[in-house]
Amino acid sequence: MKLEKESIYILITYLIVYLLPGVLNSFFKLTHMEIFNIQIVDYLIGACLLGYFAFHNMPTNLPEKKRRSVGQTILWGVLGFIVVIILQSVILRLTIQTGGNANSQNTSALLSIVKSYPIYALVIIVAAPIMEEIVFRKVLFGNLANLLSFINPKIAQLLTAFISSGLFALAHSDGHLILYAAIGLWFSWLYHHTGRIQTSMMAHILMNSLVVLPILGL
Repeated sequence: MKLEKESIYILITYLIVYLLPGVLNSFFKLTHMEIFNIQIVDYLIGACLLGYFAFHNMPTNLPEKKRRSVGQTILWGVLGFIVVIILQSVILRLTIQTGGNANSQNTSALLSIVKSYPIYALVIIVAAPIMEEIVFRKVLFGNLANLLSFINPKIAQLLTAFISSGLFALAHSDGHLILYAAIGLWFSWLYHHTGRIQTSMMAHILMNSLVVLPILGL
């Protein structure tokens, strides 16, 4: 019961955080600068709140039954980052070869914001990966698998891995559903393999950092 309760808190909080800048803009007709400032504060507070719900007395779910050491978590976080970069390269190359467009409108739009407003990088590098891993991996993959374990634990985890990865891809809807779904599945595997959500968080943060930091000249 507590697992369900905490999961609902996380999903509601994430929805509020995600919608708040748009809702405020519709009422007050904010400038771009004001929207960016609100989104930075909103997302950073959201990441803290979701982190509190996710790590403060939340019951252990199926992927977390066997937790690896901190050292292994860090190792798999780095290896996971390397693999996800290779995975992206392969899928984007196949996309080009089949006549598709490898450019991501979502990524291009975010990077253009960072160029004009560097502090916005905090949203992309820190807040968004933390919230997305908690929502899509810990709740929609791990906690949901726990709730569906009456089917069969392994089948439940496989099913929720596809559900969470599909929703993760839809949340980044910019024409690259297969790419984002594949990334979601890989991050789910990292979480399952180490039993620690910090593993996929690390890989996700490193992945985003690789794209954003060069824009900042770092």
